Amino acid sequence: MSASNTDDATSDAAQARARQRVLIRRLRERPMGPYDAELQALLLPLRNVPAAGKHALMRLPTRGGWTLVRLGGRGLPVDIVGGHWTSRADAEWAVFRARWQALHGWDPEGIDG
Repeated sequence: MSASNTDDATSDAAQARARQRVLIRRLRERPMGPYDAELQALLLPLRNVPAAGKHALMRLPTRGGWTLVRLGGRGLPVDIVGGHWTSRADAEWAVFRARWQALHGWDPEGIDG
């Protein structure tokens, strides 16, 4: 690969990351939606990971609110990751962050860092 191709690939990756950050900010502002087609495309890979090991929310009826869990395989119990959110929007943001980090290796919380 020539230096020009490497520079182009680096530039493309930087542009893709910048676009991801814009979309993540939009999601943070409205974690419950509605989502346009571009934001849905960002979320689709996070929704389509295999169920075993996938982060999800579990309702806590006795405490109110939600906690973060990882799904077990078929017939296996969930692992409670923890946290407690009384706001559905905050809980949805927490599950997005966990799924994003599991898939991409970085936490979207500090994107404006």
